[in-house]
Amino acid sequence: MMEFNCRPIPPDSFTGAVMAVESIRDAAVLLNGPTGCKFYHGSISEFLLPRAEYLDPLYYSEEFYFGQPRVPATYLDDYDYVFGATQKLEKILPVVAEKGHSLIAIVNSPGAALIGDDLERFIKNARLPVPCIAMENTGFSDSFAAGFQDGVIQVIKQVAPPPGTPRKHTVNLLGLSIFHHHWQGNLNEITTLLNACGIEVNTVLCAGTTIPRIENLGSAGCNLVIHREYADQLAHFLEERFQVPTLMPSVGAPIGFEATEAWIDEVCDCLDIDPGPAMAVIKGARRRSHEVLNRFNSLTGLPKGATFAVSADASIALPLVTWLYNYLGMVPVAVKLAETVDDFADELNAFLRKIGCLDAWNADMAGTAPDIVFGSEADISRLRLTGHPFTGIDISLPAASHIHVVEKSFMGAQGTLYLIEKIINGLFRAM
Repeated sequence: MMEFNCRPIPPDSFTGAVMAVESIRDAAVLLNGPTGCKFYHGSISEFLLPRAEYLDPLYYSEEFYFGQPRVPATYLDDYDYVFGATQKLEKILPVVAEKGHSLIAIVNSPGAALIGDDLERFIKNARLPVPCIAMENTGFSDSFAAGFQDGVIQVIKQVAPPPGTPRKHTVNLLGLSIFHHHWQGNLNEITTLLNACGIEVNTVLCAGTTIPRIENLGSAGCNLVIHREYADQLAHFLEERFQVPTLMPSVGAPIGFEATEAWIDEVCDCLDIDPGPAMAVIKGARRRSHEVLNRFNSLTGLPKGATFAVSADASIALPLVTWLYNYLGMVPVAVKLAETVDDFADELNAFLRKIGCLDAWNADMAGTAPDIVFGSEADISRLRLTGHPFTGIDISLPAASHIHVVEKSFMGAQGTLYLIEKIINGLFRAM
């Protein structure tokens, strides 16, 4: 069998910090770095959270933007690495400040962090009409989650929202960014279930939020975590700053019927509210899935017995693997975690041991020939090199080149139905 020495390169803390700011609709990253660090981040942020009404490269042909509406850069060259980026920083700051942003974050690329430019001094001397923060060191090769959380915390410190009066049945959602695949659809699905129970979403940190929303952080009665990997340090910071309690549901993200029901039940129990309306929505989705799965199983005998592989963050992998096995009768052959949480990893490991599938833990997908692969398009494309027929379902970025016009979700009741649709159609085509 062909050797597979090529491994996907995960995004690091530099990308995490950039995405923390670019996840805020009225904030902007000013990148102090070369164009090589600019184009990917400028492209992906505009694709995931569009701000420009139309993309005319000539409209953004001015210096520092290079045809992109996002992430203007100082385009550092060899001269700047020796003598510093003073002139370019002094020139670019007023240009970006005129764009109407509510906040600007100057972010050093890893290479620029070695130059030693005093970003705080540039900000002070520029006397900008826009609040500005300096991210001189984003952690170099630390994880995306670490850079994301640190970036969000720096934004909150700059915005300095005052302590508010917590409102009953109101939550802040933590641990979600535009870098999470189908973030908008997942957010809408979660909000719909919470609203059904009379729970209002106050602020989302930081997927699609705004600076005024961040200024209102202190008025929520609870901080509710979606992805714990991207919120554990942030939640601790918010608890100390606002004395607002945090709920980190024990099931991970609300993926699959069981985890979604448990997630809603924990939230409603914490807020002392009836989960009945949301449970009714989930029950209706269960009924629909039962009808479809019964018909599909009677024709094919599937999805029971089909094998699957998962490469995902722990908060996604734990509920996904347990749902695929318990509800659909599918068998795990490879499970790998990207960003991880110790207790989620331990629980998932124990689950695989319990069902006799411990060999799947950290197994290489290429050697297991799964029928369904859940992961990023990088994972899926790599596995296609084996020539083994399978169905790939992208649940994380980078995603497939398919352009989604209708919002998708793989969380909550509708998200679970979407996953079932992808699974049974994929298995049917592979028969």
